[in-house]
Amino acid sequence: MKKDLILSLTLFAIFLLSSVGFAGDWDNTIAAATLNGKLYTVELDGALYETDLPSGKWKQLGKADFAKTKFMFASSADLVTLENDGSLYRVNPADGSWKQIGKSGDWSKTMVGAMIGNKLYTVEREGALYETNTANGTWRQLGKADFVRTKFLYATSDRLYSIEQIGSLFSIDPANGSWQQVGSSNDWGNTNRSTMHNGKLYSTEGGALYETDPKTGVWKQIKTEYVRAKFLFGAGSFLYFIEFNGTLYRIDPSNGSTTQIGK
Repeated sequence: MKKDLILSLTLFAIFLLSSVGFAGDWDNTIAAATLNGKLYTVELDGALYETDLPSGKWKQLGKADFAKTKFMFASSADLVTLENDGSLYRVNPADGSWKQIGKSGDWSKTMVGAMIGNKLYTVEREGALYETNTANGTWRQLGKADFVRTKFLYATSDRLYSIEQIGSLFSIDPANGSWQQVGSSNDWGNTNRSTMHNGKLYSTEGGALYETDPKTGVWKQIKTEYVRAKFLFGAGSFLYFIEFNGTLYRIDPSNGSTTQIGK
């Protein structure tokens, strides 16, 4: 009898630590990033979770140390979090352990950011673009303070892109901060959620989903309805979004079809 009770409690504990996702499970998500095909999210209470995207199975990593997280990015092997006070941390995606990068508060004016490999690119309120080596926290300014109107910042394997507040798309050289406009002015003026994935820019406007070739600025509409995204991101061959009610969905970017993850 005792053995059966112990086994039941053990199985229940495993269920609590590693559960299959249900509608609304991501309702309290405040930051999200994908790495190696898995979704990492931070909840309002500071807990960090890893979700297996094909199945929706999730588990908590480490302690609830991330309540002050403002942004979360994925490097080539680790997660990087930027806190509300402007401090930067490297997080081990295996167990949620973390270590501070650089000096406290050095990134306090950051408005947007994106990563190429282990380098974090951020735009500050005054419009300066910075490159940070997340291995040691050293940073340098790139070019002039030309990015004061930047609304979104993205990265491919070798290039940065931005959407400005007026809705224009720009290509940025990460070596020196030089930039040039791509496509027509104001084409992305109504963008509210967006992500760069597999070399394409995906964005939502009024619920419709669009795909843009960032090299040319040529875009196409994939589907006209459904995407009430709180977070939009990509992994593998698919896009994913967390709806405002906390439900996780997979999108096939070839036709816009959606599948709920977990039930």
